[in-house]
Amino acid sequence: MEESTAGGPDWSMLPSDVLTTVLGELEFPDLFRAADVCTSWRATARALRRLGIYSRPQTPCLLYTTAGGGPGAAELLSLADKKAYRARLPDPPIGERNIVGSSHGWLVTADARSELHLLNPATGEQVALPSVTTIEQVTPIFDPAGGLERYDLSLHGEETQPYAVDELRGVLYLKAVLSCDPSLGDCTVVLIHNPYRELSFARVGDEKWHRIASTPLEPPRYSDCIFGDGGVLFAMNLLGGIHRYTIEGSRATPETILKDISPFVAYNVYLAKTSSGHVLQIWRIKKSTGGEQAEIHTTVVSIYKADFDSQQIVHVPTLGDDALFIGHNCTCCLSTKDYPGLLPNHVYFTDDDEYWLMDGHEICRDVGVFNLEDESANEVVAPQLWLNWPVPVWIVPNFNKINK
Repeated sequence: MEESTAGGPDWSMLPSDVLTTVLGELEFPDLFRAADVCTSWRATARALRRLGIYSRPQTPCLLYTTAGGGPGAAELLSLADKKAYRARLPDPPIGERNIVGSSHGWLVTADARSELHLLNPATGEQVALPSVTTIEQVTPIFDPAGGLERYDLSLHGEETQPYAVDELRGVLYLKAVLSCDPSLGDCTVVLIHNPYRELSFARVGDEKWHRIASTPLEPPRYSDCIFGDGGVLFAMNLLGGIHRYTIEGSRATPETILKDISPFVAYNVYLAKTSSGHVLQIWRIKKSTGGEQAEIHTTVVSIYKADFDSQQIVHVPTLGDDALFIGHNCTCCLSTKDYPGLLPNHVYFTDDDEYWLMDGHEICRDVGVFNLEDESANEVVAPQLWLNWPVPVWIVPNFNKINK
């Protein structure tokens, strides 16, 4: 920092406690810039992050990989200042993983052996989740030498489908959601997975996944789930029905709180709560282009409020001051009054189409912002900065550390 001019304040002399408080209220792009002011500010900014006590809520970012960053790094495009920031991440390389979910600043990823990991891009911390072999419908098959040869996926009954070790992850995992920030302890991870879009859960630190039982002849076929107050899980099926689960120990007790309301199956439907507490259903319609370079694009987003008393859904023409995020992330509404970098009455979306993702890693991804007022979709940034795999995902950076 340059010497202060005559009569001007010397900001480098701020008391450390005051400086810590001030810097702790900045979003991370401003914190990074503040660290360049002078030596004392840089030391304080680094200490905030190193000690894991920088907990200021952040504006969502789009996380993706680039050719320039290599397979071991990810970029976070901040919607607060529209700039990208690079994060070096631990092995296995992020570019070689599948991204299954994003909650509370943590990614849920699947490696080349179809094993799941929690990964915090902001801190670099990583936590292994229970083995895929503990999911009830998965059986590991070993070769004569004892090496893992493949996985068999049970389709309920005697029928099984074999998958290569690195292939299972693309078929099995559909979405993962966390109950809370793992750094706070007692965090539960819920998987929506095949066959039949069922649910399994495990607490961070558990040794196995616990299947939430369903009727074999009428599996629930869930599309999305979110956690509510007190760790209660809300899950919505492909017909718009909403079930509430109370998780205790290794069991989850179900209760139907909204009956099936759709006459047809809809795969791209989401569940969220507004900033004022209303429960929303989000119905997303996509259109694919023809030709050799086929692409898929979001063309319609319709939003409905769940009326549990009348057992109906009511169309909501506007989100007001809220912005909505959908995709592999935990579906959420944020008030633009709290996050002025976001656009009110807009839906930020990323690609999460189950069958489209199975078709290949080189397909252009459906990422953008949908304006609910004029029903138009626009790019987040142009030109496209990201590789098509792993699929870009929304994440809210979280600098809290498990190991403080």
